[in-house]
Amino acid sequence: MSADASPRPGDGAADGDDAKIRRLPWALLSAALGSVYGNLGAVLVLYYDELGLPKTHIGLLNALIFLPGPLALFVAPLAARWGFKRTYLTFYSTRKVVFALLAASPFVLHQTGLVGVMVFTVAVIGTFGVLRVIAETAFYPWAYEFVPRRVRGQFSAINNIVSTVFGLGVVAWMGHFLSEGTDLQAYQVLVLLAASFGLLSVLVKMPIRGGEPQPESVSQRAHFSLLREALRDAPFRRFLWGLVIISLATHAWGAFIPLYLKDEVGLDAGTIVQMQTFLLIGTLVSSYAWGWLADRFSGRHVLLSGVLAMSVLPLIWVAMPRHSELGIFWAAVAAALWGGGSIGFSIGQDRQLNVDLVPAKKKTEYMALFYTWTQIAAVVSPLLTGWGLDQVGALRTELFGFPVGQYTPFFAFSFVGIVAGALVFWRAERA
Repeated sequence: MSADASPRPGDGAADGDDAKIRRLPWALLSAALGSVYGNLGAVLVLYYDELGLPKTHIGLLNALIFLPGPLALFVAPLAARWGFKRTYLTFYSTRKVVFALLAASPFVLHQTGLVGVMVFTVAVIGTFGVLRVIAETAFYPWAYEFVPRRVRGQFSAINNIVSTVFGLGVVAWMGHFLSEGTDLQAYQVLVLLAASFGLLSVLVKMPIRGGEPQPESVSQRAHFSLLREALRDAPFRRFLWGLVIISLATHAWGAFIPLYLKDEVGLDAGTIVQMQTFLLIGTLVSSYAWGWLADRFSGRHVLLSGVLAMSVLPLIWVAMPRHSELGIFWAAVAAALWGGGSIGFSIGQDRQLNVDLVPAKKKTEYMALFYTWTQIAAVVSPLLTGWGLDQVGALRTELFGFPVGQYTPFFAFSFVGIVAGALVFWRAERA
């Protein structure tokens, strides 16, 4: 064990790797239940559309989840003193309760009209976002403790496999459920189910060790001094810039690709939900290979390979046939590639961050910066995309036989951003 990894009170390091590994099944169970929550909650964009919300507002709601991200810089030392584990459990469980309030949106719409439901959804998602930031600021340093470095790639892979298997079951059921009807009541049921499984996914993490309160943690002034020191770490800084660029290019996909498949390609809601099945299959069949490669070689190489796979997606989407069965086929191909590429990027990013870049003694500050930078990009991406789509809504033409429409500039921006991000990541390596 290196000097940076030496134990200190409250960091969970007193537990050996074997003891930590024995408790990882609780994290896997949490991931399984969290996958149910996440896949049920993935219909939110269709729910918003059914409520009649404009695309700009949908982009705003997606951004509001991430807008409070800079709070992480202030929350991190407080979470360390109160305990990373306690902070995560408290605020993430409360977040799931707040999420359930979205089920009341149709009632608000009926009582107050479109403006009223827009205000209501902003209030709910804004609160949801603040709770999320506080919880996740605490989670990353806690996960740094309870997942041993030597199995991090494999754990990430198995974690994703378990999540994917559960996700496949949920998506299959959800596609059948929505095929019976996509009125507002159906979406309300899915929101409440998602909140219930989400709450369970938090509570089953309670047996996991680590994340204890650290009364000796640094003051706010010293904390910001350490943040500045972390930003002077050139490989870490380049890694952050790479994450920001990739996030700007791709984060809006989850919010607007379903609408693209509905508006331009002509798929119905049930078929769009079923595309999630192919995304999960792509994740499932590639996860373990990505994890093994990350542990065997390096997170950086896996990250770059995942980014390369993702770069093909905008090209497939822009050339996708409209209103034909071929459109369904290519949507499925794109979804599978999306799943495989994004999970490679995620596993590689996780390995490079936790093993190659972050010193154990400075994990609070490094993780706070990592979280904040990615959240800022996650705010800008959907806001910019929603605004841009509304501005070019009337665009309808052809270029070299390919249709050019409302979403074409979005795909061009995504492709350029992914290539630029890959070039930045190429240099984010310690000597």
